[in-house]
Amino acid sequence: MRPRIPSSAVAGLLYALTAFGPFAFGGVEPWSRAAIEVLALTLALACFLKGRPAASRAGAWFWLFPAAVAALGCLQLAAAAAPGAPRPLRPFTAAPYETRACVLLWAAYAAVLWSVPRVIVTPDAARRYARFLFGVGLALACLGLLQTAAGAGALYGLRSAGRADFFGSYYNRDHAANMLLMSLGVGAGMFLSRPRSLLAGALLAVFLGLAVCASEASFLAAALAAAAAAFLGADFAPSPGQRRLRAAEALAGAALTVYFTYRHVVAGFDAGGRIPGPVMSRLLMYGDAWRWWRDAPLFGTGLGGFETIYPSYQDLGLVGTAAHAHSDWIEFTLETGLFGLAGALLAAGLAAYFAARTWREARSGEMRALIGGGLAAAAAFAAHSLFEFSFQIPGNAIMFFAILGFLLSAPSWADKSSSPAAARAPSAGAVLLAAGAFLALARAAILPAAAAWRAGSPSANRVERVAALTRAVSLDADPRFDALLSAAARAAAGEGPRTDYSRLRLSLRCALAAVERRPFDSDALYLAGAALRRLERPADSRDFFERTAAVRFAASEPRVEAGARREEEELEALRALTAALESREAR
Repeated sequence: MRPRIPSSAVAGLLYALTAFGPFAFGGVEPWSRAAIEVLALTLALACFLKGRPAASRAGAWFWLFPAAVAALGCLQLAAAAAPGAPRPLRPFTAAPYETRACVLLWAAYAAVLWSVPRVIVTPDAARRYARFLFGVGLALACLGLLQTAAGAGALYGLRSAGRADFFGSYYNRDHAANMLLMSLGVGAGMFLSRPRSLLAGALLAVFLGLAVCASEASFLAAALAAAAAAFLGADFAPSPGQRRLRAAEALAGAALTVYFTYRHVVAGFDAGGRIPGPVMSRLLMYGDAWRWWRDAPLFGTGLGGFETIYPSYQDLGLVGTAAHAHSDWIEFTLETGLFGLAGALLAAGLAAYFAARTWREARSGEMRALIGGGLAAAAAFAAHSLFEFSFQIPGNAIMFFAILGFLLSAPSWADKSSSPAAARAPSAGAVLLAAGAFLALARAAILPAAAAWRAGSPSANRVERVAALTRAVSLDADPRFDALLSAAARAAAGEGPRTDYSRLRLSLRCALAAVERRPFDSDALYLAGAALRRLERPADSRDFFERTAAVRFAASEPRVEAGARREEEELEALRALTAALESREAR
């Protein structure tokens, strides 16, 4: 017997999922990321139990692309690489823990892309969802503008941003700009379908929010997205010659946009100016990416491993750490190789083809405008991802997949004449299987968030801190928790003749556990080397310090060497003091 699930409840889940990420700091924190994953899985389960088929053939199978990425991550987990090991010509990962987390996130993306074409199946549903997508961007823009006008220094007045370029509920203005770009595209489609002065004012507010974000990459992406929309819409021209002319003009516009952007940067440099820091850091990262990719060209080095592996390739001119490549296309290529990039390009091309074909063939002018707005929004996201890592912000990625599902569902409502297909009740066995998969994946999503909450709980003293970290490790084997435990145990071991060697051995065990799960983590390697040095195993200690230097970029090597040298000097001083005390007692 199929459970009775109201359509309004399923639509409510989709709306909640779409809005939650942007206003939960982009979904970048463990608790918000877990909530996004659970909401996506709940939405997919509800659609499955309802039994409604997809609105189009493309919508029925396009979810296989993110599912294939998740499957590739599972294959990568089958072989973990150690520093200095040969790069096999098969899937492997150098960051097992991060890859496992990415597999779950890509499963959530697949759930969204599977669900949306089963929810947006009528013209009314399409109108409502387009209004909601635009409303999310409008609310974000208003929040950011009020925040800027008031000079607020904290998100929602409660959460310290820790940096000066936050906007609205986002820690980074560029990621807020990405969300505003997508909402602006959808809103433009709404305005073209039914021009209204109130809607024009709302569009102006979103554009003003985008301007306050001051994201140069977002304006470049907007120009490229406009060129892409013009190219895809060239077939609206009445004659073949005009169609070819419009397509050529769109391509020329994109080429000129890229050319003048490049000339702007080069001309400033040639005139004696200094290349802006964000531009220079990106250029250095892109150069490093080429050396990285040559080491694992076919299948990449593992989903989610950029932050862990990048120090091995980091240019000496780029001081600091980088969590992402500032180009989703490059980062995805590094982590999944040529096979991943080819799959992404194929999926993007097919999605653009199916959406553009529905756009051109739609007989309703209102629906055609909504489809065009969705296409512009998706193109803006893809173009912005050339220069930013918005795809690594789960809230933004969920909205992108929701817009993609919206476009793939368009054949059912583009002409205002289609009616939803009859629902088909799943079998009892399928329901049990789906419920079991949901529970397993939901548990996997919740445990890391619970562990992070445990690890971050306030501690009155060192003992309580160690106990909290131990409980966190029991919930989720995050190598960062092991590294923190190692550092805490090493500090608790003490110095000199009263050193507690059992705690030093505990520090070593925790550090080795962190190294096993994150073999390229220089901090974990350093902790293991420091513990071995204190345990008077210099040869083993030297090996770990050498591995630390091998995976740490040169700009930070002096810090590691200075730390080891300072610790050695402290131990020598303690040994000298102990010898002096023993000599005095002997006399």
